Amino acid sequence: MNCRRAGILAACALISLARSAEIDLKMAEAKALSGRYQVYGGSLAEMLPPTPNDRHVSFRFKGQAARDLFNGIGPDVRRELACSGDPDFRERRRGHLLCVHNKDNGYACLLGLDLRTGKSEAGGIC
Repeated sequence: MNCRRAGILAACALISLARSAEIDLKMAEAKALSGRYQVYGGSLAEMLPPTPNDRHVSFRFKGQAARDLFNGIGPDVRRELACSGDPDFRERRRGHLLCVHNKDNGYACLLGLDLRTGKSEAGGIC
């Protein structure tokens, strides 16, 4: 009988522990995105009209979406490697995602895609 009670108590303890460890799973909320895009051929430095064999897109977005990404990809690039030496300029990069912040213009992010392959690429240059 004591083994039975101990088993019941252990089961109750495990159930209680499992319930306290449950995670409230919620779907990620979709948020609005404000920005611009440019379809081009050639390179970022010399944008040409796109052709069927040479099509890229560069996305630039600002506001809360850019701020969220900027905060999500930290830390800042070392000052000597950043696009600007301005003390009010901050830059963060991960792969082909480039996000910047300065006091005058706020947050902005750039990302590019090769439309023929679907692969990411740089969306902006310094």
